[in-house]
Amino acid sequence: MMGRLHRFVTSWVLVITVVGSSPAFARDAEVRVVDRRVVMGTPATIQVYAPDEATGYEATRAAFARMAEVEDALSDYRPGSESRRLVERVGEWVPMSADLAAAMSRSRRWNGLSGGAFDPTVGPLSLLWRTARRAGEPPSAASIRFARDVVGFEKIDLDPGAGAVRCRTAGLRLDFGGIGKGMAADAGLEALRSRGLVRALVEVGGDLVAGFPPPGSAGWRVRIRTVEGDDDEIVLLENGAIATSGDVEQYLEVERDGEVVRLSHLLDPRTGRPVDNRREVTVLVRGGASPGADADAIASAASVLGFAASMRLADGTIDGWMRFHEILEGRETGRTRRIPMTADPRWAAVGPPAVVAEGFAFSEGPVFLPDGVLLATDQPRDRIVRIDPDGGVEVMPGAARRANGLALADDGRIVGCAEAANQLVAWAADGSVEVLAEGGSAPFNGPNDLWIGPEGRIWFTDPFYPRSWFEAGRSGLPANVHRLDPDGTCEVAATDFVRPNGIVGRPDGSRLYVADLDAGRTFEFAIDADGDLGPRRRFFPLGSDGMAMGSDGAVVLTGRGVHVVSPEGALIRTFLPDERWVSNACFDPSGERLVVTAVDRVLVFDVATGLDAER
Repeated sequence: MMGRLHRFVTSWVLVITVVGSSPAFARDAEVRVVDRRVVMGTPATIQVYAPDEATGYEATRAAFARMAEVEDALSDYRPGSESRRLVERVGEWVPMSADLAAAMSRSRRWNGLSGGAFDPTVGPLSLLWRTARRAGEPPSAASIRFARDVVGFEKIDLDPGAGAVRCRTAGLRLDFGGIGKGMAADAGLEALRSRGLVRALVEVGGDLVAGFPPPGSAGWRVRIRTVEGDDDEIVLLENGAIATSGDVEQYLEVERDGEVVRLSHLLDPRTGRPVDNRREVTVLVRGGASPGADADAIASAASVLGFAASMRLADGTIDGWMRFHEILEGRETGRTRRIPMTADPRWAAVGPPAVVAEGFAFSEGPVFLPDGVLLATDQPRDRIVRIDPDGGVEVMPGAARRANGLALADDGRIVGCAEAANQLVAWAADGSVEVLAEGGSAPFNGPNDLWIGPEGRIWFTDPFYPRSWFEAGRSGLPANVHRLDPDGTCEVAATDFVRPNGIVGRPDGSRLYVADLDAGRTFEFAIDADGDLGPRRRFFPLGSDGMAMGSDGAVVLTGRGVHVVSPEGALIRTFLPDERWVSNACFDPSGERLVVTAVDRVLVFDVATGLDAER
């Protein structure tokens, strides 16, 4: 056995630069007080502006004392901490302090949103791998299985009303390392605010919680530079928090029996093993009751989940961003990407969906008719299913021409991407079918999804998907976006995609959104009066199968869940992150119901509940 230590050092740097006071604020006579302690076993610093030094230091002493209370409640290192004593009492309800109750409640929230990637019951695994890193040798598979047996938030019962908790099994060990520093920083800032000192910055082990900025400044200047090779970035922080988690440099590699085992300090509670990829995640949260705790928890969960899967953490209540610096396997240099997030009470209030129809082989192309009837395609079975407002379901007569995406034209006809013969077709009420476009001398790959603009122009994507009904040996053509004008002219509107799939536009016809599914990006194009597209702009760092546009301008993306994105390109909320696949979406004419097709089912969200909550 041979162990190799790879630069086992702190793997991120946050440099705080305080902007000096301007002359306009000199008469305020505020002085800057800086105080330092050790909190949660790591250096902590408080910067605060006060009328005088004595007032400032009195406030920082009170803030550190309050932070020590949080540490006494949550520490997994101190044998006498409340969290350590709690797990010794199995099968009985135990009252909790307010700090431990808050940690439990917040942890349960992030445990649910992360699908178990964030879990404070990971303590047995943390202890096991901590010992392994010190010894330079990975634990055995049997010891990992043994530790995993007592990991899982379901092994804890919470009674929020009574402020009590019950451990359901022996051997539990709580580890609040993924949220504790943020909670301590929140508590320290609140202690300062309670004394009337609102211009303050609290740092605990690199996690920052800020109040109002220094006099004369627009914010606390924070330079983010996680590792060598990561470009510096300066952000202004005000009434919010920044937290970082990752292991780009802090890990061990151990060679054993010809296999290299990576001993990261980041553990995936779902597998019991260290995360495989090297990444650093920095999270900024603006506002909220506990921005430090939220930023800390999001960074911890996102460092386990990775870039795309971390989008599941958006629940409509977080305003800020997640910044990823990742080094892919086999590479020495990394790339930096960002997921902007925004809060929206309307979408935060939307509840779970209801099933309106099931039994599909693969559902696609939902569209509403003016009378409230919902249509959806079942492409493998070559049929269109009609779902009445009263819940009745029937298969419409005739073949569906392997239709994928559907849309409703102004003349009442149903326009569909018919992949049977790679055509764009329209069905009339009497069942007759008109071929609108079929490529002519340049045949299509297979029209997939479409959007009809207010001028009657039809925009559709044309990716190549091998289908069982295609002739043998058929290969793909360039995957483009096409535009069919009302006069029947069809031309290429946009090129240079890997696999363009979902497409939707603004109701006023000013913007077109195209999702490049395999490239992992969605683009925005301006549309001029002649239907020509302006330069592409990156709208959101994720592709989509199908798309929909909400009445509030929100863009709905589908695939590994349902992602609601603001008109500015910030992620609002993610639904159904654990669904096998979500292929498409549409809104009813009122905009109060969102329908999604999820493989064998069609689901509906009551968006009106969110609108009512906002009102």
